[in-house]
Amino acid sequence: MIEVSAHLIGGPVYFAGDRISCRVTFSNVRQTAGSAQSSIATKKSEDVLGWASAQVVCVCTINPQKVLVVDSISNCNTSMTVNSTSLSPKAGERGLVIFSTKPKILVCDLTLPDDSNTDYLYQETLPSNLPPSFRGQAIKYSYKLKIGLQRVGAPVKLLNVPFRLMTWQLCGLPNCQDEQGIVVSNPFLKTSQCVNPEFDDPLETIQLLTSRRSPSVYKVTNGNGKVVNLCLFKSGYRLGEDIVGTLDFSASNVSCIQYSVSLQSQEVVPEEKRRRIGPHSKFADEIVTSYSKHHEFCIGFLQTHLSLPVPLHVTPSFDTDMVALKWRLHFEFVTAVTPLRWSGENNWEPPTSMDIETMVWDLPITIYPTTPAHVSKALYGTCDATVIL
Repeated sequence: MIEVSAHLIGGPVYFAGDRISCRVTFSNVRQTAGSAQSSIATKKSEDVLGWASAQVVCVCTINPQKVLVVDSISNCNTSMTVNSTSLSPKAGERGLVIFSTKPKILVCDLTLPDDSNTDYLYQETLPSNLPPSFRGQAIKYSYKLKIGLQRVGAPVKLLNVPFRLMTWQLCGLPNCQDEQGIVVSNPFLKTSQCVNPEFDDPLETIQLLTSRRSPSVYKVTNGNGKVVNLCLFKSGYRLGEDIVGTLDFSASNVSCIQYSVSLQSQEVVPEEKRRRIGPHSKFADEIVTSYSKHHEFCIGFLQTHLSLPVPLHVTPSFDTDMVALKWRLHFEFVTAVTPLRWSGENNWEPPTSMDIETMVWDLPITIYPTTPAHVSKALYGTCDATVIL
C-alpha cells in the first residue's frame, strides 16, 4: 500500500502574500499478515500511483439562520468517483469555495518499489487580498492545502492540511497615516520616509502602529456627574499583547463601587445580507463574543489599573463584503446613587446596604496580527497529515 504524508515546512500559520511550502512524501509500505506467532511479510511488489496534484483553497461556510444564502452560492458537497481523473476545488467541501489556486501536478505514473519513498516539494504564493481565517457564528473562513491522489483503478482520495491565514488589510492606511492621522515614519533614516505596506515588511508597519504610545484620557460620566477618568496608552494592539490602562477616581463626584471590563469581538453582517425569520422579526445588529475580563471592587480607591491580555488564537480586525469583525472594550460601572462620605478616618466602614445603578460603556479598539511563529505557539493543531491508499 502507498502512504502519503504532507508537512507544512513553515508551520501552520501564514500571512497573506507569504509563500507556503509543503513537503509531500510518497512511501510504499509493505503489508503484513498477522498470525499467532509472528507477522509474516508479504512478497515484494511495486505500487503505481496514477497521479497526485495539490492546490490551496479557501472555504466560506455560511450560517443560513443568520445570513441570506443565494442559490448560486448555497452550500454544496461535491464527491469524486473512480472515473474522476482530476482534482476539483469543491471536492469534499460543505461550504462555498471562494478561492483556489491552480492545481499543480506533483507526480504522474509514479512507480514505488517495495519499502521505498520519495519526496516532492509543493510551493505556492498566497495573494495578499484574501480574507483571514475566521470561525464566526454567521460566517466562517477556513484554509487548507488540498492534495488529490489516485491509484490506477481506484477512486480519488483527498489529503487535507489545514492552516491559518492572517491579513494586515487595516495597515494599508492612505497617505501613510495611522488612525489618528499621525505620519508613520522611520526615525533612523536621515529623511522621513513613509512606511508603505506594499513595499515594506508589514510586520514593521504593525510594530510602528502598536509600539508608539499616544495616551488618550476619557472622562466617564453618568447623570449624577463624573465617575472616573480612564487613560489608555494606545488604541491598537497586537495579538498576545496586554491592554493596560489606569483609572483615576480622585476627582470624581460619583462613588464607584466596582467595575469590570471585557475584551469583546463584534461580528457584523451587512444589513442587506441579514436573515430575518419572519415579517416582523429583527436580526441583531451584531454578534458579540467576550474573551478576557478584568473585575475589581474599587470602593474608596483613588487610583487603580486594568490589564487585559489579547489572546493569540483570536482573529484580528478585518472587513469583507460578507462580514466585518470589530473589537471593543466593554465597561460596566456599578455606582452609588448617593455619594459615599469618607473624611479620611482609618477605621471607616462602608454601609451595609445602598442604592446602586449600573452604567455600560463601549470603547472601540483595533486588534492587529503578530508574527506567525508567535501565533503558532498558541495553536493545538498540527501541520502534518497522512493518508493510506
